[in-house]
Amino acid sequence: MRPFIRRQGRRKGQAYIEFIIVLPLFLVIIAGVIGFGQLLYTRLAVEAAAWAGTRHAVATLDEERGVSQAHLAVRYALDGFGLNPGSASVSVGYGGWGRGTDVATLVCYDVPSPPVPMGEIIAPQEICAWQIMPTERWQSRWE
Repeated sequence: MRPFIRRQGRRKGQAYIEFIIVLPLFLVIIAGVIGFGQLLYTRLAVEAAAWAGTRHAVATLDEERGVSQAHLAVRYALDGFGLNPGSASVSVGYGGWGRGTDVATLVCYDVPSPPVPMGEIIAPQEICAWQIMPTERWQSRWE
């Protein structure tokens, strides 16, 4: 009877050792999934902010006002997603301001590295998104 009890005790200790060996790997995988999810969320937010900035720039009829509206729209969109607008850089470009010309908005957002080993190497440090739209061709208030 005694040898049987010893084997059962050893198996219980073996399970603890296996758990201790597997636990760090499991935690790294969970942290990677969470970090990847945050990067994906940030990417979608930056794309939405670029779209909002371009849409607001196109909807205005004045060159200076269009650029300032684009910057405001990007700030409000990022803030609506819960991201810090101060970590974003916005660039609005246009090929002459007039009917049918294209307006492009580039939004870049600095992201922290995910909480996994070598996360700063694997993940991008900056996420950028472009959006290009033509200005309205049939606005009645254009001169």
